[in-house]
Amino acid sequence: HEKTIFIIIGGVLALVILVLMIWFALSCWKWTNRHPGFQKQRKQETMRFEYRDLAAATDHFSEGRRLGSGFFGVVHRGYLKKLGCDVAIKEIMNKSQVVPGQNNSVFYVELNAITSVKHKNLVKLVGWCRGNSCSFGEFICWCRKNENNRLFLVYELVPKGNLHDHLHKEETIPWEIRYKIVKDITSALLYLHHECDPFILHRDIKPSNILLDNNFNAKLADFGLSRIVDHDSSRVLTIPVGTERYLDPECKKPEGVVEFSRSTDIYSYGIVLLEITCKQGMVREQVWQHYISGSLLQAADYRLNGEFNKSEMEGVIILGLWCSFPDSKKRPSMEQVTAVLEHGKPLPDLDLLDRTSVPTQLETYIDPLAPISAGSSSYEQHA
Repeated sequence: HEKTIFIIIGGVLALVILVLMIWFALSCWKWTNRHPGFQKQRKQETMRFEYRDLAAATDHFSEGRRLGSGFFGVVHRGYLKKLGCDVAIKEIMNKSQVVPGQNNSVFYVELNAITSVKHKNLVKLVGWCRGNSCSFGEFICWCRKNENNRLFLVYELVPKGNLHDHLHKEETIPWEIRYKIVKDITSALLYLHHECDPFILHRDIKPSNILLDNNFNAKLADFGLSRIVDHDSSRVLTIPVGTERYLDPECKKPEGVVEFSRSTDIYSYGIVLLEITCKQGMVREQVWQHYISGSLLQAADYRLNGEFNKSEMEGVIILGLWCSFPDSKKRPSMEQVTAVLEHGKPLPDLDLLDRTSVPTQLETYIDPLAPISAGSSSYEQHA
């Protein structure tokens, strides 16, 4: 009788141990799938912060500390005693407006993108926090839906705010600063598109994502929509999460998806250039009519009172029109844009380009002897 009892007890214990082993194996498998690349991220150079430190730094994420919000995240200003400085703390929204559970993937995309880049005109990532990520309870109770798992990215604080606010203030910024901002964001986008390997698409370039420091140096921010792209796959099909005004109309595809490429970033960049240079509320079609009629400078922001370098103003407006060309095949690369801004390369005659079929190499359209002006006709020899 005792032997039978021992056999039963042994069988039950063996069954319990087997169930626990299976549960532990499932926990490991679920953990790996729920937190892709988590261990890899821990090896990054950026610091990992505890949630309690971020909460204390922002007065528990009070409204008074709130700097703004975007499609995927809310940003608060906070003082971190550990660093002895103010930072911008971005919380990735727990409930994505697009795909359930996407906040995790957005977090890792952003973390991967920013830790892989270092450039003076890109906002620096200081560290990150994944609330409860090492919780034993979360590991074991994988079947329980975790609604309180909070994701944070900690950035350097860029104190002067964003370009959108400055462009719409009553006291406007002078042309010299605007022109410097144009060069800064050009440098940042050139780096992302041509100097990163693999290259990075930003996918949400707009004035509110261009931040200014105390010296009005511009820094491109908000990599919440960033996508690292391998060279053999230069286009990305994804959900339409960019800002409509700056979204390339040509990239919209059936069934609500958007095909992103470097050209779509360039379109957004072009619209931003037009906002920096032209009158408030003026749309591309209006600027284009000024270009066609030879009255391009009449599109310039009247608040500047004509106090600008006419050649620079005209050149930036034409760049904005070229980059936002309706036909993506006729838009320049950021290398070509940089050649114009930094090395004095000439701009094309956009009217002629509009009426001409696309060449094999767009560079063949540019006559190195042609002047940079709306009236120049650098394509005539190819007509």
